[in-house]
Amino acid sequence: MKSVSLHSTLKYTIRYMLLLFLTVTPLVCLGQTPVTSIDSLLKHLNTVTPIYKDTVQEYRASMYVRAFLNLDKKNLLFRYLPQVLQSEKGIKEYLLETYRDIHYTYPSIYDQKIRYINGTLKNHKNIPGIINYFSINIYDAYLVKDALVSPLAPKSSRYYHFRLDSITSDTLSRYLYHISFIPKNKSYQLVKGYMTVNDSSWSIRTIHFEGRSDFLRFKCNMTMGTPGTKTEFLPENYDIEASYALLWNKLRGRYRAHLDYKEIKTEKKTKPDYNLSANFVLTCDPKVYERSEEAFDSLRAIPLESYEQVIYKDYKERIAQKDTSSQKEKRIDKMWKYLGNIFIEDYQWNTQNIGSFRCTPFFNPLMFSYSSGNGLSYRQELRYRNQFQNLQSIDFRTRLGYNFTRKEFYWQLTSNYNYAPMRNGNLEFTVGNGNRIYNSDVLEDIQAMADTAINFDFLNLNYFTDLNIQIKNRIELFNGFDLITGITMHRRTPINPPDFNKEGISQIKGQNNRNEIIDVIRKEYVSFAPNIRLEWTPGMYYYINNGRKIRLSSRYPTFILDYERGLSHILGSTGVYERLEAEIQHTINLGVRSKLSYRIGGGGFTNQRETYFVDFSNLRNNNNLLDNWTDDIGGKFQNLDNRWYNASSYYFRFNSVLEAPFMLLRHLGKYTGHIRNERMYLNFLTMRNLPAHVEIGYGIGTFIFNTGLFLSYDKFSRFGFGYKFTFELF
Repeated sequence: MKSVSLHSTLKYTIRYMLLLFLTVTPLVCLGQTPVTSIDSLLKHLNTVTPIYKDTVQEYRASMYVRAFLNLDKKNLLFRYLPQVLQSEKGIKEYLLETYRDIHYTYPSIYDQKIRYINGTLKNHKNIPGIINYFSINIYDAYLVKDALVSPLAPKSSRYYHFRLDSITSDTLSRYLYHISFIPKNKSYQLVKGYMTVNDSSWSIRTIHFEGRSDFLRFKCNMTMGTPGTKTEFLPENYDIEASYALLWNKLRGRYRAHLDYKEIKTEKKTKPDYNLSANFVLTCDPKVYERSEEAFDSLRAIPLESYEQVIYKDYKERIAQKDTSSQKEKRIDKMWKYLGNIFIEDYQWNTQNIGSFRCTPFFNPLMFSYSSGNGLSYRQELRYRNQFQNLQSIDFRTRLGYNFTRKEFYWQLTSNYNYAPMRNGNLEFTVGNGNRIYNSDVLEDIQAMADTAINFDFLNLNYFTDLNIQIKNRIELFNGFDLITGITMHRRTPINPPDFNKEGISQIKGQNNRNEIIDVIRKEYVSFAPNIRLEWTPGMYYYINNGRKIRLSSRYPTFILDYERGLSHILGSTGVYERLEAEIQHTINLGVRSKLSYRIGGGGFTNQRETYFVDFSNLRNNNNLLDNWTDDIGGKFQNLDNRWYNASSYYFRFNSVLEAPFMLLRHLGKYTGHIRNERMYLNFLTMRNLPAHVEIGYGIGTFIFNTGLFLSYDKFSRFGFGYKFTFELF
């Protein structure tokens, strides 16, 4: 009892001391000389920013948002722009009101759900990307996710110039410092503006910043909560002006928002909990929003302006006067809108009983890629999905691709049955054609040329097409640890078939650089190989949505072990072998918009008997990467001849990408402001007869495209140069 009483007394004593401190501090500050050095002010801010960034661990709030949209310019392409509103003929001004619940949990997890909506728009759409501006922690390193570097970021003096404009005082006689900031470099990742800081706690009272991100130009004003309360470090009001311009269309908007906080927690969790389901309660809520004009009479936190009342009045009159027979949309207009959805946007068709169908847009530049080695490629994906009442689901995917340089068509059909949603249990069946490949007989010829410059054009390469079937089962044994078992079957046939005898065998004579050889070619090669694969990512965060486990991310690397054994005399199979591969993939955050991604691994074939095909699982002419890599360029070899992938029975590889802003380019030019990040690549490969293939590269990433330039060296081709270009738009 004495310890409990002592604890209560101590707790109340601390509270009274804190209250006394907050009361006396403004009076003391009034008698003090204000700080006039910008360096001293920045020192104070740099001290408290890391503390304030983590002060609020969780909060629940309601947010009212009102958007006034003005369509300044519009042409025939407007209806096909992605994520833009559906406009009415002759109408330029629109209103949209939303009321949503917000649940924030540290670090930077914003869970929100729209409850009510009202406005003059046909569909619920805003200016693209603007919703992210209502989820800002001004003490974080980024203002909008990872798109904008905050003036309060660590070592922000590298990116911004700061100036003390004036010093005033508030109603409690606390000094208020008005500080402006401008970027040192002309980059769209940086903003300009000003902020007000009080000297009692060195917290931000108001902040204004403006800049450009992708197609969006913005000006954002934020007002923080009351000093001395838990809302001091949280925004209470937003006032945002934004404009969206694309293809000679322009849409302006003004967004005003008010947050009403219901619950704020500052206690930090002592033990990491990888199950974040409590952080995504709103996301998992199956209830849809309600369209209600009457609800906003009581929910509207910001009164309507007179011009906004006129917009609502005109909208009601249009609805009342609308004659459905005379206003019926023409069939030609419907057809163009339908085609626009298919060719420009992701097209999705949903039916409650049948499922959903989705296809990627045919004219999306993201589907194209170009490199010096592979040339121009195009890919397309169609997908059907149906979820059953027992939470199980089935997916069908069709992937199509064409390489214009090699004139090769690729296809793959995949069906996936998710039978255990809580454990990521999936049974998958895949059939498709793989890359053209040659068999293991050529390895002897390559070994014979080991002391000379290996030139694949001098070898008698008999290429085979590949029809493959895979059946595999994936199940999560424990959090982050997956067991994948399956069977892989290949049927490989010569591209240029010779004359076969009755046994389906042909003997072909040719010349290499040594002497005459005799090559034995079968009419077809069939392989049958059971395989097992282990994937483990420690510390995997996840949440449960409607009985389904959704993985998020982890700070730790992913470990992969893959084993396969080829068996003979099963369904006509030949080629006995064993294949073993191991790999580690990891992405490490290094700071403001900076991270290092790497993959390191190796593998080999053993116990080979008869003719087999060198076809590794992790060393192929595609990425085979996890989702945390930021581009489609890193993680593979850009200047390596495709034929080397099948030219050795073992390999060891290392790939890395260092991504950061402002590494080489100073962003002083007019157009370099579009560059989001710069990337440095380092790739290394060693295998039989190729002791070392080294690539170094430099690349840039924008919101439209990624590109990279590569310089390589090995003892056969000496120095080489290559490049890769991929679209990122939409």
